Amino acid sequence: MTKNVTKAFLLLLLISMIVVAVSGCTTSPAVTPTPAPSANFTTLTAGTLSIATDASYAPFENVNTTTNQIEGFDIDLMNEIGKELGLKVVYTNQAFDTIILAVQTNKFDASISAFTIKPERQKSIDFTDPYYENRGQALAVKAGNDKIKTLDDLGNMTIGVQSGTVAQLEIANLTTADNKTLVPPQNIKAYTLMPDVMAALKKGEVQVAAGDYPVMKPYIDQYPGDYQFSNTSLSGTEYFGIVVSKDNPGLTAAMNQALAKIKADGRYDAIYKKWFS
Repeated sequence: MTKNVTKAFLLLLLISMIVVAVSGCTTSPAVTPTPAPSANFTTLTAGTLSIATDASYAPFENVNTTTNQIEGFDIDLMNEIGKELGLKVVYTNQAFDTIILAVQTNKFDASISAFTIKPERQKSIDFTDPYYENRGQALAVKAGNDKIKTLDDLGNMTIGVQSGTVAQLEIANLTTADNKTLVPPQNIKAYTLMPDVMAALKKGEVQVAAGDYPVMKPYIDQYPGDYQFSNTSLSGTEYFGIVVSKDNPGLTAAMNQALAKIKADGRYDAIYKKWFS
């Protein structure tokens, strides 16, 4: 009896070893789990990420006239962030110069709208890590206009800007050699939308349009008979960040984590190529 038990035990052990060996040779699909956010955060509506954006700023965000949906580089990127956070992203088209206050007062969870990271803005809201390197604030003029040799030449010109943008701030802060305001306030014409700025330049309402280089570039490319870039730029390299309320640091941390993963796994490069190829 003992021998039979021993033989049976050895047989079971041998079968178990074979099963383990066979299982070890089986290749399972590689699964990379999405890490949980490193910090707790809240949203205004459970399961939803409420995002404000100025959908007049192609190629970052604009309304597709065929689908009537908001699309663009920022939108694709935020959609991926939403996936990482397990949240449905809902967009609201909002005037640019109202967005920071709206996020600050918790009307939205956050905003992605080509916001340049600036100390002045960081006094009232937080930014995520940078997600886009901007060539800077450029100056556009009518085709054939070569009058701007240096920024000092802007002193006697009317300049169009989008209200609330860094371009408006930069123009207003330009000073002369003796530290006086270079461009009189009455010469700075603020418009609600960037397309309105470019239309004003074409119609001669302003002599110069100031704004983000990648936003004005499509106008230069599509209408070379109407517009050209000035050889003088308003500023150098800048960085865009997502706007988040200071009351919700956990959301900023979670978005940073999601953004880092999207950059690391190649999704960011694919989105960039789609909109800036």
